[in-house]
Amino acid sequence: MRITYIILAIAIPIGCMLSCETDKVGEQNQECPVSISFSNRIQPMIQTNCSTSGCHATPGPGKPALNTHAEISANALQIRNVIKKNPGEPQFMPLGGQKLADSLIQQFGCWIDQGLLDN
Repeated sequence: MRITYIILAIAIPIGCMLSCETDKVGEQNQECPVSISFSNRIQPMIQTNCSTSGCHATPGPGKPALNTHAEISANALQIRNVIKKNPGEPQFMPLGGQKLADSLIQQFGCWIDQGLLDN
């Protein structure tokens, strides 16, 4: 009986660690590609998911327009926080939609880390 408890005490944490690692695909420290293109990756992602009619196409109270490089880069940190759903953020974006794919969130973070290039 005591051996069973010992085996369970060892097996459960190991199984959980292995299972948890596969669930956190988007949170692993993956290297960024050489350069994330604003015009090929970031702007299309924002246009498709954010700057749609009624959302961030035009500015409004508490919602900046996200059409140009200047508008997107000025709000980049806030955008990253709401698409990742960081603690302290009232809601995640896109509002009423599905969470963005981890790969898109990672690309956006890489673009920020690479200096918000207008490329």
